Amino acid sequence: RLASARRRLRPAREALAIRRTLAGRASQAYLPDLASALQNLASRLGEVGEREEALAPAREALDLYRELAARAPDTYRPDLALALNNLANRLREIGRHQEALARAQEAVAIRRTLAEQASQAHLPDLAMTLNNLSTFLAEVGKRREALAPAQEAVAIRRRLVEHAPDAYRPGLALALQNL
Repeated sequence: RLASARRRLRPAREALAIRRTLAGRASQAYLPDLASALQNLASRLGEVGEREEALAPAREALDLYRELAARAPDTYRPDLALALNNLANRLREIGRHQEALARAQEAVAIRRTLAEQASQAHLPDLAMTLNNLSTFLAEVGKRREALAPAQEAVAIRRRLVEHAPDAYRPGLALALQNL
């Protein structure tokens, strides 16, 4: 797996370089692609154990998605929540649990708003983000507080399984395991 991840790192860096060049020429048109390439590179770096190095592209992606979401919230808030979640995971990997928790809480707030507006479309992501929040709370010693988001994630997953068992049963198993 590590070898496979290392092979994907070079193309991720090359894609980022191309996206930066394009964004430099016509920034508004290519900012979403640049943010996506940054997210991808941060994930690849994390996969190969370059966790400290993964922070910079994860933070830059978050900054870009904040800018994009400020201009077009309906389009980019889901990406913003994902960027927050990804940065939280990167921070967690290097032991910066309080910072990870803050990013996870912000991601849950966005996902909750999205789920209220179009519940079926965003409920799986809300459940995943609640699972992450629960984990982050437990890691900073807030085990009692971690229970509520874990229970909410299970409840959401159970509702999803009622509508599409084959699609959502694995997520329910993950939520139950986390609970």
